[in-house]
Amino acid sequence: MRWIALLCCFLAASLASAKDMKIGIVDMQKLFNGYPGTQKAKDKLSALEKKKKDDLSDEAQELKDLEKQLGDSSVLSDKQKEKKTAEYKTKLAAFSQDQEQAQKELMAKETDMTQTIIGEIKDVVAAVAKDKGVDLVLDQDKTVYAKDAVDLTDEVSKHFKGSDKDDDSK
Repeated sequence: MRWIALLCCFLAASLASAKDMKIGIVDMQKLFNGYPGTQKAKDKLSALEKKKKDDLSDEAQELKDLEKQLGDSSVLSDKQKEKKTAEYKTKLAAFSQDQEQAQKELMAKETDMTQTIIGEIKDVVAAVAKDKGVDLVLDQDKTVYAKDAVDLTDEVSKHFKGSDKDDDSK
């Protein structure tokens, strides 16, 4: 019985303080796209993707050459055909594995870059919210309704532009 009374007291206290709570919202997608580091990360990722494709192109060419040799197999003996077929299958398996590995590395790098950027954005959102006296900030896309919510998206974007100028002057 004491626990229920204590729980009711905590509930009443939290409801009383919730009336004074100031809620903010931000459009995280807009902030992510407008963040100065996003384009740099995309460029880095594109360069890495191009490098991976270039690395795999030699293997792909070898496979095409072997495939062509197997297509012109009228000149090859049965033993040579078997040998070339086995070589082709081995190289194809290795190529597929290398492709899969490259894809995994690219996905991991993209996830890492995205999480880093989101973390940096959240730090700025927290600083702006603190300056504006906001107690809770929600992502606009994931929020159905927030009464009297303050949209901090433009303030955070302005903060990006201000810090971007500081970075250019260094």
